[in-house]
Amino acid sequence: MTETKVGMQYLDNGDDTVTDPKHNLMWMKADTWVRLGRLINWHESQELARTMNEEKFAGYGNWRIPSASEAKYLFHRSASNTDVEGCEIHIDSVFTSGCGFSTWTSQTRGAKAAMAYDYRSDYEFWLAKENDGFPSAVRLVRDNIPEEEDSDFVRIELHKDGTISDHKTGLMWKAADSYMELDKWVSWEEAKTYVQELNRTRYCGYQNWRMPTRKEAQAIYDVSNPVTDNYGDIVFLTKGFPAGCGLTCWTKTLNKSDKMLAIRFHYYNGDYKWHQMGLRSHGVRAVRDMKGDS
Repeated sequence: MTETKVGMQYLDNGDDTVTDPKHNLMWMKADTWVRLGRLINWHESQELARTMNEEKFAGYGNWRIPSASEAKYLFHRSASNTDVEGCEIHIDSVFTSGCGFSTWTSQTRGAKAAMAYDYRSDYEFWLAKENDGFPSAVRLVRDNIPEEEDSDFVRIELHKDGTISDHKTGLMWKAADSYMELDKWVSWEEAKTYVQELNRTRYCGYQNWRMPTRKEAQAIYDVSNPVTDNYGDIVFLTKGFPAGCGLTCWTKTLNKSDKMLAIRFHYYNGDYKWHQMGLRSHGVRAVRDMKGDS
């Protein structure tokens, strides 16, 4: 176990992986510069993740490009390591030195640009995905949670009536969000009205549709499954949810101190923030509890 001056702890697993217990993540100890001896473009990063999963690197099949937030977790001003050019980068020395100074992230802008993160100076910048002249390294990551042991377990079930059952969480989602149906952004109150209307009309025969909590909205965020939103940007949703949705989703999670603030979840990077309920957001995803269904 190693510890930086800022108190962050990492566990060297002895199999070329490093665990971050605070964020429940596992990282590859070496990035692609160390592994391949060169920088790669964003599309090659995606292909590398697929290859590592097919090969079950370190015994796991859920490796992926990190989100922008996850990439930033590794930066600590007081931590010191060296990149391929011998320059200082601010990631823990538990990670293999001689690496690239930046990593690709899963955050994209339209079909052609993706964000990279610079460990020399805590800096985010955009690059063309296919850019071979100014590419980046990538450090793959995975959620450090047990993979399903039951090979027969089917988490997501798609229904012909436009709903999706998530048997892992016991929730049923309306496959399309409000943006796909209304073709406009909505405030929190408008999102609430949208869900109430689903109940009034007994959408798919149910009257217990509601707005999701922040944790529920986050449960269908899946960086391993990119789809395009209504603007052609990339969002990350559990396989089965259709393309063309909004970037963000209002939740029912309200601020205890300021009742005019509610959390809005961002499906383009996995972040969530407090927003004024009167501001318009891309949409809301209707959800219901399946408990009690026959």
